[in-house]
Amino acid sequence: MIKMSDDSEEACLVRPRSPSLSGVSAGRMQYTQGISGSQLQTHNSSNNGNTNNNSGNHHSTHSQGSHSTARGSQSESGELIDYSDDVILSQFHADAIKQAGFGKFQLIASIISGLGLTGHAIQVYAVFYIIPSAEVEYCILDTEKNWLGSITLLGMALGSLLWGGLAGRAGRRKSLLSCLAVCGVFSAIAAFMPTYGPFMMARFCAAAGIGGVLPTAAVYLSEMTPVNYRARILGILGAFGVAGGLVAGALATITVPATGQKVILENKEHFSAWHRYLLLSTLPTFASILGLFWLPESPRYLLENSREVEALTIYQKIYQSNRTRGGYSLTELELPGTRTHRNLPTSVLQEMATSVMLFFGGFIQLFNKVNFKRTLLLFAAWSATIFVYHGLTIYIAEFSKSTESENYYRNTINKDNMSYENTDFNKSIENIVYTNCRFVNCTFRRMFISHVSFNNCSFQDTEFTNVKTSRTQFKFSSLEDVGLIDTDLTERHFVDCTMNNITTLRLVSTCDRDFEYNIYLDSLWKSHFGALLPGIIFMLMVGEGSHRFGRSRSATLCFGFSISLAITFAFLHHEPQVIWTAGCAQALALAGIAALTLLAIESYTTSLRCTAVGFFVCGGHIGALLGALLYAAFPVTSSKVAAIVSTIFLSFPISSAIILKDPCLLL
Repeated sequence: MIKMSDDSEEACLVRPRSPSLSGVSAGRMQYTQGISGSQLQTHNSSNNGNTNNNSGNHHSTHSQGSHSTARGSQSESGELIDYSDDVILSQFHADAIKQAGFGKFQLIASIISGLGLTGHAIQVYAVFYIIPSAEVEYCILDTEKNWLGSITLLGMALGSLLWGGLAGRAGRRKSLLSCLAVCGVFSAIAAFMPTYGPFMMARFCAAAGIGGVLPTAAVYLSEMTPVNYRARILGILGAFGVAGGLVAGALATITVPATGQKVILENKEHFSAWHRYLLLSTLPTFASILGLFWLPESPRYLLENSREVEALTIYQKIYQSNRTRGGYSLTELELPGTRTHRNLPTSVLQEMATSVMLFFGGFIQLFNKVNFKRTLLLFAAWSATIFVYHGLTIYIAEFSKSTESENYYRNTINKDNMSYENTDFNKSIENIVYTNCRFVNCTFRRMFISHVSFNNCSFQDTEFTNVKTSRTQFKFSSLEDVGLIDTDLTERHFVDCTMNNITTLRLVSTCDRDFEYNIYLDSLWKSHFGALLPGIIFMLMVGEGSHRFGRSRSATLCFGFSISLAITFAFLHHEPQVIWTAGCAQALALAGIAALTLLAIESYTTSLRCTAVGFFVCGGHIGALLGALLYAAFPVTSSKVAAIVSTIFLSFPISSAIILKDPCLLL
């Protein structure tokens, strides 16, 4: 005989953990979150009173006994929740989805939902790769560049709140479909925007749409999967989300210009490379939308909204998808009894008022006496974890760029006291310092001049034609009979210079910016790869670990190792070591928050589940916004400051993981 651990998922379904449920028969573990002792006693006495009379039909017995119990609070469907009803529905759903089994249906559903989450990650990581091209085309300032990332995070924060609240009211599938549609449409619109303002508005709307994917997709998959496979399937979902960052980077290396010179050339096209990149990035989102037309609504949501027959049809569909033959044993005779409805709205205006009240009422319920502590701990865990994760993403990218920049300037060529006469410069020159040099009757044609300094040089009868520059200056130099034809050379390029008979011919430009040609996209991709590849691995591992050892224990272990690695990378100096050590710390922190998200899904009642996760995801995006601002200010010459801050903030999620206990696994 196999002995089960007291903390295993199977044991939770057989042996109740709460003394209040000691009267429940074996094999019928009931959902107890948010149920007061008096309500449980009422429920148990009602059940005991009916058991002797109707022992042959368990579900029918509970549905009959449930109507005599006291009502609790208002549900999002406009009903009054009977807590005993919620217990019965949770048990019924657990039995029904277990009979439907696990197989092809859940795997396909995880791929379809995962593609939506892939689109979520692409929206975040794509910003890093489009900034250089957007800077040139829209002629934006450094502060405006920062807003490209900030507007995305703000939109996601708003979207997670909005669609998290709507998913309990309108349904998981419908909400997931709508938020993906909003993201896909506005992402495509953003790809065609010719100016900065409309582009930012379209990006904000797209981000608001994609922000609702995580809370709705995670809850949707959880409610469609038997308890023994729930943690694993959410691990797969998380791996899809992390893979989105890899897709964004890999697609950028193929599509987006890797050097500043190529960015300048691409900008002359009507539909340049970065616009095509944004358009291609929408493909996972549209693929998820198409797949969702094949998937049904969550049966648990249908049960909660008194649509039992529709739920039974979906259980049967899942069963048929997972099994090639045989019949589904659950019939309409075993459905729980229809719940009593309160007075429904009689007009459209009343319906709208009720919907608004229920929407905001869901957030208020997160802070009632039963949920307050749990909500506070999970919100702090989400905010601090994503604060560190996104902050380290910014910091490691800057660290990698700084290392490459040091190597670049270390190879600077110095040319002193040289004379050039009748010389035609037609190849780009880069990273050179000319000192005390003479240029007589020379031409600079159709070329790029990048990171070049002319110190105390003289130019006579020289012509610059069709020249583009970056970080180039003429200092203490003399220029006589010099022509500047179709160049970007302006007064800011000449510092304390003597200039006589200068001919300037060029179109008037509305943008006078010194664009940095060294955009280091390869270093950016390398720094992202160091966190994303371990992230996929740890996401799959935490799914298995949460199944075997529990949600809280797995989260505690992940955060513990993440803190250890955060401390370790403070003492590292070489780029590969810093990237991979910090990357593994990020991956473990993300895996830990995935385990806590599963714990949150199982901790809240059906009507609050999406609202709660949406609220936590919103806190995460706000944390990411603050983390980006703070970590960008840290010195990249040493990783000690970033490591110390990361360690401090990771103490919040590990404390939450230790304090929180795994709830009953029934949904």
